[in-house]
Amino acid sequence: WLGRAFVLAATVGVLLSVLQAQERLDDRWPAARHGEELSVRGHVTSLPERSLGFSADDGQTLRFEFAPDDPALPSRIRVSWYRSEAALRGGECWTLRLKLRTPHGSLNPGAFDYEGWLYARGVGATATVRDAQACTATRVMPVLRARQALIDRLDTWLAAHPGKAMIAALTVGEDSGFSDADWTVFRETGTSHLVAISGFNIAILAGLAFLLVRWTWPLSRALAQRLPAQKAGMIAAAVAGLIYGLLAGWESPAQRAALMLALLLLAALPDRRADPSRVLAAALMLMLAFDPAAGLSPGLWLSFGAVAAIFYASAGRLRLSPAWRVAVHLQILLSVLLAPLTLGFFHGSAWLGLLVNLVAVPVMAVLTPLVLAAVALAWSLPGLGEPALLAIADLLSILQQALAWLAAHAPQPWIPAAPPAAALLLALFGALLLFAPRGWPGRGLGLLCFVPLLLSPAQPVRGPFELTALDVGQGLSVLVRTPTRALLYDAGPAFEDGFDAGESVVAPYLLGLGLRGVYRLVLSHGDRDHAGGVPAVRRLVHVREELGTEHHEPCREGMSWDWDGVRFEFLHPDGGEWSDNNRSCVLRVSSDGFSALLAGDIERAAEERLLSTHAGGLKADVLIAPHHGSKTSSTEAFVRAVAPQEVIFGAAWRSHYGHPRPEVVARYLD
Repeated sequence: WLGRAFVLAATVGVLLSVLQAQERLDDRWPAARHGEELSVRGHVTSLPERSLGFSADDGQTLRFEFAPDDPALPSRIRVSWYRSEAALRGGECWTLRLKLRTPHGSLNPGAFDYEGWLYARGVGATATVRDAQACTATRVMPVLRARQALIDRLDTWLAAHPGKAMIAALTVGEDSGFSDADWTVFRETGTSHLVAISGFNIAILAGLAFLLVRWTWPLSRALAQRLPAQKAGMIAAAVAGLIYGLLAGWESPAQRAALMLALLLLAALPDRRADPSRVLAAALMLMLAFDPAAGLSPGLWLSFGAVAAIFYASAGRLRLSPAWRVAVHLQILLSVLLAPLTLGFFHGSAWLGLLVNLVAVPVMAVLTPLVLAAVALAWSLPGLGEPALLAIADLLSILQQALAWLAAHAPQPWIPAAPPAAALLLALFGALLLFAPRGWPGRGLGLLCFVPLLLSPAQPVRGPFELTALDVGQGLSVLVRTPTRALLYDAGPAFEDGFDAGESVVAPYLLGLGLRGVYRLVLSHGDRDHAGGVPAVRRLVHVREELGTEHHEPCREGMSWDWDGVRFEFLHPDGGEWSDNNRSCVLRVSSDGFSALLAGDIERAAEERLLSTHAGGLKADVLIAPHHGSKTSSTEAFVRAVAPQEVIFGAAWRSHYGHPRPEVVARYLD
């Protein structure tokens, strides 16, 4: 049977995936021991990521992966060290007092899957540092130590130069030096790929290795008689590509490029020419065989998709064209073919990407080899190399500033959208049809396949209104939809560690519903766990009106409106002096036979006022519990007056605040 090879490959793939999945699940820290503190000795197995908090008091935060010496613990722990003053380096031995946690994420539709991300990286536990002491034990980690040594040299050569982050990204794949604002600029200009080490970087280094060995090998007659110089150069290029891929962090694009190069040169050694498409498939098979969880990474599919698009563009083309025309054609092809993948993975697309990359890609094609050469020169001859490296860092900084200017002045550079999977697949087919070889029938029909991307309707509302409380951890975000309009009550938290509920949860959920924005955003009060995600929501979706946010009208008792027969009414605050929590906007939403009460973070004093002024109007079927279910709220009289059938607590899983309090839960249940 001709299909037996494919069935065998699929069967082996499934078995490998299940085996690895079970091993990683067995390696997880058990939920029953969540929050347990242990003293753990081990080694730092990644380059530490350094970030600063929102204020000077927050200090420096370090994040790194840690491998314990104790085999009874998870083999890889992702550690956060808040307010750290340590000069932590990759490969060092430390004894850490850790508070261990079970990997946990949220299951909001369309949102970032943090737990899945940890699983794909093989992380069995997360932890925070309570105490730390350096130790002297050593572990052989030559690749990590080499990467750390180069980062240390860059810190010495460039100090706080704004171009240092890009040089670190282009040399060793270390991108933690970029701020959230930098990543926003890269996303809005479609240039994130420029700071990722991929085939271009590896090809440059492999090409240099080939030339060096090719021209020096014949200097030895004995070597040249045993192996031709061309083949010696091929072996050197393959080895250099694999080593550089490892030094670059062995991320999906670097893996793909290094493996493809090695396979192509391996086939060329016996004087055979490999089919590039088969080499691409073999590289994918090898990557997934060794790490099936790599298939969860968007970077893998974007990298392989880009190379497959280039192969597709070069197939069946008989007429030679000028180099500039080929480059422009390829850039247009990549932008169109990868647009469905970008929309699917990142819920949006940058219309600037095509125009910017037509200039930025050639510029980086010149600067990247100069960066590698300047780093090598600075290492060997500091007197010559350091000034050259500083000059190139200046050029890269200017490039970043130009990208930031474009992102700031272009009208809506990022187009948010999350079309359904069927529309994305149809658009991908349309792109293939559109860029088929000349003479292929019906190529123009490919444009019609993109129409569903522009006409994705919003999901209909079942009933007079729908209320959705999103899981944003310790915080709150509630979406209320009527048939024609939507209201967002709070936008969840944003923390210094990079998690932003507005960007990771709220906006993706709205876009997944087919909504490009909300009619009204209501901020209950200014605490970070309610307001942190507001800037991201404003940036990613359209907000027509706001209440309670800074520089906008505050909410007040008595304000009300009707949408599609659904009544919205604020019951609190009045004009009195209140604490931040008690100043929360209390919103009642009601229609025929059903009502909901959104109580923000009010506490006992505000509840008493509501009981005295709205005792008969507090009844609700659904209650967003005040203040996450804390013991300072949900008094017995308030619970009796609201008498909800369903109560939702905006609290994190295993909340370190103890929310919701057991006595509060019991009060509602009683």
